[in-house]
Amino acid sequence: MKIACLSLVEIFPDYVLGGSQNILRKIILGLRENNINVRLFSPKNDNPKSFIGDVEIENKLSLKGSFPSPFEIPLYELQSLKEELDKISSWADRLYFHGDGWFMRNEFVDSTTISGIHDLVYQESVTSVMFSESDKIIVPSNYLRDTIKSSLSNEKFNQTNISVIKNSIDNFSKSININDSIRNDNLILLFPHRPDIRKGLNNAIKISLEFIHTKNWNSVTLKVPKFNETLDKDEKNSSYIDQELKNEFISSGGNILFHDWIPLNQMSDYYKSGDLTLCPGNFIESFGLVPLESLSNGTPAICSSVGAFREFDGFDGLKVIPYGDTKSFVKKGLELLSSKNEILAGREKVILNYDLNSMIDHYIEVFTNPSFKENYKSNTNQFYSKIDGKNYDLSPWCFINNNKIYHDYKGWLDSFENKFKIIDKEIFFVDNISQKALDEKILISS
Repeated sequence: MKIACLSLVEIFPDYVLGGSQNILRKIILGLRENNINVRLFSPKNDNPKSFIGDVEIENKLSLKGSFPSPFEIPLYELQSLKEELDKISSWADRLYFHGDGWFMRNEFVDSTTISGIHDLVYQESVTSVMFSESDKIIVPSNYLRDTIKSSLSNEKFNQTNISVIKNSIDNFSKSININDSIRNDNLILLFPHRPDIRKGLNNAIKISLEFIHTKNWNSVTLKVPKFNETLDKDEKNSSYIDQELKNEFISSGGNILFHDWIPLNQMSDYYKSGDLTLCPGNFIESFGLVPLESLSNGTPAICSSVGAFREFDGFDGLKVIPYGDTKSFVKKGLELLSSKNEILAGREKVILNYDLNSMIDHYIEVFTNPSFKENYKSNTNQFYSKIDGKNYDLSPWCFINNNKIYHDYKGWLDSFENKFKIIDKEIFFVDNISQKALDEKILISS
């Protein structure tokens, strides 16, 4: 079997910019370890020849190389791209679009195509699910699969062949030493995220400041990767920091340590250097590599209850907090910092349940037999509502916290605060706002 992997953005041999590129790297290496013939194609650039394992990163695609609008290139370059895609399609038995975004499906009508969807945020992935035909779609979480099902018509979803393949966690040390952070003079907080404002850097500073106010430590240090324009390939990224908030944090005894982007082979040591990892943004995560990687290295994590992070609710060593609730982030963080046994239990659970070999085996199964359709298992522990005799479920992109509703795409819906009650999983809306709940896509047809 010959597999061609196509990426719309540049691939670097030693650095990964976000979880999606990390997973692509693992897929490439895993396929090669199973003696499968693999080629990796990425946008043209002036970088010297480089490899992932023994697979060359073939920088042959006439693309802009960054987001958004990777196809924003001269028409003659599109012609060159078409000719290159024809060559690739002739060689490969399988075409794997990592992140997809390939609207040129007419170029692949005679090929077996597999789409790897790693978010439902960017235009490229959303339109791929809606308008581009693939023999198989791979997603990393039940959350992403459920969001697709709840967004599409029944007819469209039934025509869509989706497999859930959990991402793996493998960059952890075999031995760790969990410090008693409460007894240390300095608390070290990690913010290992790319510079997308939606990842929550300013929220992380707020949380760090609140940790200072507990007076449990002489100082609090927040470690943050620098904005790297050379490596960054997403024009939506931004290094914006609330300067007033930053100054208050520093004047209160806090330190912000801006460091270079950490190479992949040093990430384990980086996670171990911290006491607690912060994931406080409102970016709609499709899986959640950072908290799991951190926990596997003995450092617990606290996350916003947004997107697939909600699947970690109840996971030992991880806490999921309503978005923007700074005081709860700190309260739960303090609980984690004094819960060594819980951290160790969570670490073992990550290592057991997110195994690299299992992930690669599943990918090979899908590449070998992409037409196989997995059974869809609906969420049976679901909130629901009855309107005019018809049943509706709470949308997978919504989350109820006490008397409030959070919508992944819209944030907190203030107009629904205290406008509903829940009895045995059934939602009862008051003041005749049931129709508004349907209009806001809080509820979807069962």
